[in-house]
Amino acid sequence: MKSVRKFGVTMLAALLLASTMQANVAQAGMKISPDVASLGLAFKENNELGTMPSVLYAQGDINVKESWLICQDLADKICTDAPEMFGYTNWDICSDTTNIACIAEIWAVDASGNRTAGQYVKTAPNDPRYIVKENSSINLPQSTGMGAVWKLPGVINSAGKDTYFVSVQSIMSQRKSSGTPVADIKLKLSDMTAGILPVEEISGTFRLTTATDNRDGVGIYGSNGRQYAPDGSTCVATDLNVCQAIREFPTGYRFGITLRMGKKPEGWYHGRLYLPTIVTKDWKSGAEISIEAEPVKVPSLDFTVPNAEIPQKIRDLILTYESFGVQGDGIGSTKISEMLSGPRALALVSGFVPSYKDKATTTDYYWSFKTLNYGYGQDESTRKCSDKSGNLAGLVTTNALAYAAGPPVFDKETSSLSYKVSSPHFEASGIEASGSYDLSLRSDVARCIYGFSKAPIRAEISITSSEGEKKVATTTVNEKNGWLYLSAKGFTFSTPLINVKLSQDVVIAGPTKSVAKKSISITCVKGKTSKKVTGANPKCPTGYKKK
Repeated sequence: MKSVRKFGVTMLAALLLASTMQANVAQAGMKISPDVASLGLAFKENNELGTMPSVLYAQGDINVKESWLICQDLADKICTDAPEMFGYTNWDICSDTTNIACIAEIWAVDASGNRTAGQYVKTAPNDPRYIVKENSSINLPQSTGMGAVWKLPGVINSAGKDTYFVSVQSIMSQRKSSGTPVADIKLKLSDMTAGILPVEEISGTFRLTTATDNRDGVGIYGSNGRQYAPDGSTCVATDLNVCQAIREFPTGYRFGITLRMGKKPEGWYHGRLYLPTIVTKDWKSGAEISIEAEPVKVPSLDFTVPNAEIPQKIRDLILTYESFGVQGDGIGSTKISEMLSGPRALALVSGFVPSYKDKATTTDYYWSFKTLNYGYGQDESTRKCSDKSGNLAGLVTTNALAYAAGPPVFDKETSSLSYKVSSPHFEASGIEASGSYDLSLRSDVARCIYGFSKAPIRAEISITSSEGEKKVATTTVNEKNGWLYLSAKGFTFSTPLINVKLSQDVVIAGPTKSVAKKSISITCVKGKTSKKVTGANPKCPTGYKKK
């Protein structure tokens, strides 16, 4: 075992020992050779949670990942000299003294509407060396482990347990002048990811997850990788000799989480939820946000094909971009492991269809959501309307493997929002996949984008395949407590375009406002003379009678 480096005399008291057991973890920024031996995809949801302890890196050179080195403490010379900082923080459970970011509660609701409150059990890893004290002066949240195990009494998962791993992680970053100590800056929190996962605790030969850098002989920054239970299931968190193995959600339940943030969450969230509802309110100088939803079934892809069988669309793609996140070296057997919410993921999933025969490798249920990077995928009108009040604007969720994470694109010509997804046509079992799409849009944002009044909003959702074929789906629209909820389900993949057109009835304001009424005509006669009179309320002239 390599030497133990202490990370946190005054900042992050996290264990950072480097293990000799290395996993085949994704590498960032790697060029793929056109002559790569074999190529495929490693696309799976929830890869972020449980993979990194709270850690801060000094970025010696933003473009050279090998120069990203772990800070030992606030006064570390490596971090003082660096022009930029980057790291991860895993949120702790809320307390009376919390000011920056925390998890307040979780719960489950059964089909009859009965609510079960979550009970905090322990952090994971449950090790004092992972404790990070809140530091408001630099905007550093409290952190204990990489998440926590909670109990939902009576809500039994597939392992016969009522235990669930709950984790919320944010990225920390900041630019500064070389020579400025970390203690003199304010860290920015972004890219928040939140998830609830059913788990079973298993004993065995497991190690602690630790952060690594180039000094550990692994080149690029990262961690010592994922671990797996004997049955092949993923350990979402580990202690020494303990694995929290991911299991399946029970059916018939909705799950919820409440988060508290010292700064109001602007913009959009996206993720893996079905029929979500949202409640927000003020908390200290920021906001408290509660999200409740059903888990949603999402496919995964894990495969490679020999170089000779790489589709031409994929060859064109790998020659277009300088680098990809990969498992492998880009020369031998290599799997692309990109974020699932972006244009490259959409292109990769659709371009590789001949290779994976339009069938998922695995299909599992997930419950998670993420913040959207500022400005990502937003047209000008959507951005202005989303950001103007400093509150959460909307949440877009789907069970498609790859999707456009940004808010739906606003088409001025058709006054509608459009949204792209791409996913295998068949589940791992071979049955046809059933698509779902949910848009939770704050009512005032919808009215701002469309220029609507306060009258009730109506919506029409249409789903079109890449060949222009209209796909059949069940759609619902509901406006409640300041939120507009739109849901479509039952459509098939592979590459549909989802279009949401909003409208409302014209409302006449005020009793004195003149209204143009429909004109009508009558015929008036006087002896042998007749006249035609037209108007909103026509009357015959004096001496004439209506015929």
